[in-house]
Amino acid sequence: MSTDRSHRTRRVGGALGVLAVLAVLTPLAVAPAAAADLVPITGAGSTWSQVAVDAWRADVRADGLVVNYSGTGSTDGRVQYMHHTVDFAVSEIPFENPPEPGQPAEVPDRPYRYLPIVAGGTSFMYHLTVGGKQVRDLRLSGETLTKIYTGVITRWNDPAIKADYGKDLPDEKITPVIRSDGAGASAQFSKYMQTLFPSLWCPFAQQTLRQPANNCHHTSFYPAFGSAKGQVGSNGVANYVSASYGEGAIGYVEYAYAKRINYPVVSLLNAAGYYSQPTASNVAVALTKAVIKTDLTQDLSSVYANPDSRTYPMSSYSYMIIPTTTDTPFNADKGRSLSTFINYFLCAGQQKAQTLGYSPLPKNLVLAGFQQVAAIPSAVASPGIDSCKNPALSILQSAPLPPACAKKGAPMCDGLGGVEGAATATTAAAASGGVSAQSGGVVGATGAGAATGAAGTSGAAAAAVDPLTGSPIATGGGGVAVNAAQAISVAPELASGAQTDVLYVIAAVSLLGVVIVPPSVIAARRRRPQGVHR
Repeated sequence: MSTDRSHRTRRVGGALGVLAVLAVLTPLAVAPAAAADLVPITGAGSTWSQVAVDAWRADVRADGLVVNYSGTGSTDGRVQYMHHTVDFAVSEIPFENPPEPGQPAEVPDRPYRYLPIVAGGTSFMYHLTVGGKQVRDLRLSGETLTKIYTGVITRWNDPAIKADYGKDLPDEKITPVIRSDGAGASAQFSKYMQTLFPSLWCPFAQQTLRQPANNCHHTSFYPAFGSAKGQVGSNGVANYVSASYGEGAIGYVEYAYAKRINYPVVSLLNAAGYYSQPTASNVAVALTKAVIKTDLTQDLSSVYANPDSRTYPMSSYSYMIIPTTTDTPFNADKGRSLSTFINYFLCAGQQKAQTLGYSPLPKNLVLAGFQQVAAIPSAVASPGIDSCKNPALSILQSAPLPPACAKKGAPMCDGLGGVEGAATATTAAAASGGVSAQSGGVVGATGAGAATGAAGTSGAAAAAVDPLTGSPIATGGGGVAVNAAQAISVAPELASGAQTDVLYVIAAVSLLGVVIVPPSVIAARRRRPQGVHR
């Protein structure tokens, strides 16, 4: 046995004393008596939401409920729902009807409802090295980002970038990394640009997407342009940006993908004139201005313009598309399984949203979700809201105000330029704007293992590691683990110096009894083919 393995074994042994306490503090996701009656269910869609979905389905699998999920992109998830090949879908945008210009309408013949599942921020991972050190404090305005993603700005030393950042950057080519498949993240980002910067977005969309001049629209299929690199899925984007060859790249992903490997994301200028990170508290504040429609979909126009100084402007919700009839392949047995899964993640699952890099749903949307669950055939009754212990309210109440140095035009803060937290050797999510102690969160193991420590001076991300072996987890060419291990929720009172030891023990015990099902590998790029229904 190696020295590292021996040391790890001693650490695991030293933590066994708290295991019994954790067993009491962590309730079962599914009641043992009910687990035997639950059949497997299958879903597909969003990679923006996949880190959360994979964590939740690992939790319930430990108690006998099998939820299969393939992160194939929001557009494909909606298509699979329409084609009756999955029981449920997950998407950041609703069915497109009326459709995007040039695309067929999405009109499913299966009745459905939208159910909000988690909130989060679409973030911008970037890979820049100056003087042999990784840049971790980049600040950009929405207008500058729009110019980068419409081909107006092509070099990192552009005056507009310096005006935002306040520092010189190298005369280096910018490589915008985009989704090559149909993606909710592309739709969210393009909707933001369409709403706030139509004079930049609309001519670009007309030229690259052949959109008519009188119908400027968002798109789920981001167009190839200039030096942009298309990648499949959020993992693909994050892997490219964080890889050794990703110098000069910038890509859009849900914040969880950057947080899980301790990779920096852009601090985005909000309407109050402050540069903000996509933390749970900043997302929660931003979404207080979301307009929730009767079908529970969202209008984010006021979120983009939220005047609160804590706002992260590109915040949104993600949705599960759930069936309300027993059309093939859905049936009553699957209704019991799906409703059990939803009841879990609307309550207990929301408690780990912040740790995973998301923001928990507010109480009103959890209640609305319970109403949607009741429409599922043979649904298991949802619990009372008082038993959910939803953390959204406390996060909102404790959301810290930004420091004065985060304001546009002010001298930058030492170290992080006004983003949340300070880099330390013991904070896993340190320099990437991890969970603030003020918001009561726990920075713990997420997805495929927490990154420990800041990235090296070479600009490479801290590697995700297997909690059992300590070995790097295989990645798709970059720093983001493709196979997500079970996420661990640690009670706040145990999140101290012993936290890492506890995580090793829980992961070991969990994995002995749980078959970890990796997210499905996407076999082909789902680029928009001519004449194919999306």
